[in-house]
Amino acid sequence: MTVGFVGFGEAASSIAAGLHEEGVERIVCFDVMRNNPRFQDAFQKKLAACGGEMLETAAQVCQEADIVFSATPSQFAVAAAEGAAPGMREGLIFADVSTTTPLEKKKIAAIAAEKGTLFVDGAMMGALLKDRHKVQMLLCGDGAKPMMELMAPYHMRLEYVEGEVGTATSIKFIRSITTKGVSCLLIESLWAAKRFGVEQTIVDSIIDSFGPEFKGIVDSYVSGAIIHALRREHEMENVVDFLKSEDLPYTMADATRQWLAWLDENDIKGRFANGVPRRWEGVLEEWGLE
Repeated sequence: MTVGFVGFGEAASSIAAGLHEEGVERIVCFDVMRNNPRFQDAFQKKLAACGGEMLETAAQVCQEADIVFSATPSQFAVAAAEGAAPGMREGLIFADVSTTTPLEKKKIAAIAAEKGTLFVDGAMMGALLKDRHKVQMLLCGDGAKPMMELMAPYHMRLEYVEGEVGTATSIKFIRSITTKGVSCLLIESLWAAKRFGVEQTIVDSIIDSFGPEFKGIVDSYVSGAIIHALRREHEMENVVDFLKSEDLPYTMADATRQWLAWLDENDIKGRFANGVPRRWEGVLEEWGLE
């Protein structure tokens, strides 16, 4: 079997590496930044990790693959599908796992339908770098059940959800109000705690309230918000648009979006010479908060 990827960033390359280890025979991919010198070394490492081949167009990926994962930044998801469309065909499964809006997932589904291609609205729900291809993924659309059958030998955690295209993404968006919000709440709280020199007391109290396993959440959520601020800001912008379209409250979602935008605009990630520490203590120590 050949698995294809349109967009070969963190999400796609993590899934590809896991599938390669599971025995997928061939992996092909396309990324619009493939010829940018800044990313050449990174692409070569990612391709080596999965035995992958970089092709010249998204359409070519669709021509050569049995299933294609489209994992582009959310704002480029529809354009990526349009670029892939000339290679779409009957029997192909096209799974968009980006965080674009439910409305845009429906636009992509329509592009696929014109070519007789089965479409999957996919929503990744866990820690991608840790779980890779085994990250929990919610699926809906006419390609969801065929995808589950096709990928069954490769130990992916795929769950079918009832509903129209966009339902899986809606679930992820609603979950993100909490998960992304908690990360920014922790940063705001720890910043204040740092000012008064009581950060350890605050974390101990939080862990006492939520249980010892919450220590790992504090570590990963604080560092993750800084590392992935730009991507998560775009996701939360889509979450806010989604909530507005449903006439639902969005105060907390928009506050989270603003925090992530601030982290990106002020290049907080760039303040860490050796990368953002994975423990909250290291983040506060190296950030230089006052």
